[in-house]
Amino acid sequence: MGENAENQQESFPQEQPITPNEPKKKRTGQSGVPKYVPAVVWLTTVFVIGLVLGNLLWLVTADVLAFGRENRAVEITISSNDTLKDISQELARQGLVDFPGLFRLYARFSGKAEQFLPGTYTLNAKYDYPALAKALSSHRVRTTEQLPRP
Repeated sequence: MGENAENQQESFPQEQPITPNEPKKKRTGQSGVPKYVPAVVWLTTVFVIGLVLGNLLWLVTADVLAFGRENRAVEITISSNDTLKDISQELARQGLVDFPGLFRLYARFSGKAEQFLPGTYTLNAKYDYPALAKALSSHRVRTTEQLPRP
């Protein structure tokens, strides 16, 4: 029986020792969030900020350069006590500018703000900021005041 027992042991496959499964490589960070999520969030944030800034830049450019404005005459009157803010607000009310603060900034930096003259002006809605500033500082003014009679 001794030999039979040895032959029987040899006929059975030998058992291999059980080893614990090797852990899978961790695909999450320390907080448990998958590693690709911060990159996706960052790219999405950059994309959204780019869209917002691009849209804002387009709106400002369209206003400064008068893109898409209709060809119509607008009459405005500037009195001698009007400030630059009053003038820019009137331009906005008449639809000549969309951003009065931006027009004030342009007028100050271009040096035209101090040259605006009182009077009544006929302006075109297609005028861009440089054309508006030039027209408001020119001496071609149509006045509505009565001249004194001799």
